[in-house]
Amino acid sequence: MNKTNKKDWMLAIAFVVLAAVLIHCASIIMRPVHNSYGSTWDAYLCEPEDSIDVLFLGSSYAYCDWNPEIMYAASGLTGYVMAGSEQTPSITYWYLKQALKTQSPKVVVMEGSSFFFEMYQNYTQINLDYMPRGINRARAILDAAEPDKRLGLFFNLYFYHDRWKELTREDIAKLITPASADVNKGYTYVDNVYDTKGSTPYHREPSKDTEAYAKHLEAFEKIAELCGDNGIALIVTINPTFSQCSPEIYDKLERDLTGIAPEADFELLADSFDEIGLDISRDLYDGGHLNFYGACKFSEWTGKMLLDKGYSPREQTKENAAAWDDGAQYWLNLRDNAQSAAS
Repeated sequence: MNKTNKKDWMLAIAFVVLAAVLIHCASIIMRPVHNSYGSTWDAYLCEPEDSIDVLFLGSSYAYCDWNPEIMYAASGLTGYVMAGSEQTPSITYWYLKQALKTQSPKVVVMEGSSFFFEMYQNYTQINLDYMPRGINRARAILDAAEPDKRLGLFFNLYFYHDRWKELTREDIAKLITPASADVNKGYTYVDNVYDTKGSTPYHREPSKDTEAYAKHLEAFEKIAELCGDNGIALIVTINPTFSQCSPEIYDKLERDLTGIAPEADFELLADSFDEIGLDISRDLYDGGHLNFYGACKFSEWTGKMLLDKGYSPREQTKENAAAWDDGAQYWLNLRDNAQSAAS
């Protein structure tokens, strides 16, 4: 290769690298800021490595119902909700695989309403686009995304190129402002109170797509195997909800899951309002999810339940313990002030 050809190659490589950097920067700027309602990967990756005791997975039933800081206040167990809106089990598997790159939880708690979802739900784009770039994200796109969304998920300027008129200083600042851990720990605060006066829990129909259900079970098998390979216990819950499937549906789900992974615990809590101490006139956000007040009670109950099952808090650094103490106090103050205002 003569000097001219070598120089041309070097210029071509430099151009490709520069173009890739510019496209990457543009992708960061154009993609909307996302720090609630699941898929909060930036904050998750800022947690100190191997500091999380409990990893919560699932859909909005997970990120609305569990507040890890409240659980910590009641039990000393640290946790994070690495869930996503209407997240299917296939995506949950890839979330778990990615999450275990920086954390080694003692137990994974998966909210299981997603086993009743369709093959694809409404928020695939958000669930996958905010995952860290890498092989797990790429494989998740190929495995769990609708075919017509895959191009945009690999090159997300396809989705966001027309956002330039909506850009704010916060969008630009993402390039130079590092992410940080926060007090939410993947939880999303919602405080609406659902009116249940004179009503009882209503019936919810699961998807009738048997192919989708089979794929969900295949994903669960991979989740269980991944937990087993890493020495992590697995609990599947159906969280307290006003929209409930029939007992027969829940029984079948339990049989199917424990048939795949006999070592996994299954906790059917859909109608366990009294056991948990929930007030259906105050603690529901809507027909499906708990609000902040309900999440506080359920998170405390969950922490104590996990202690009863033998899970104990790991030792934390002085700095991280102080951060958890401060975060827990923030949420406890918010709860107490809200209760005082309501009384």
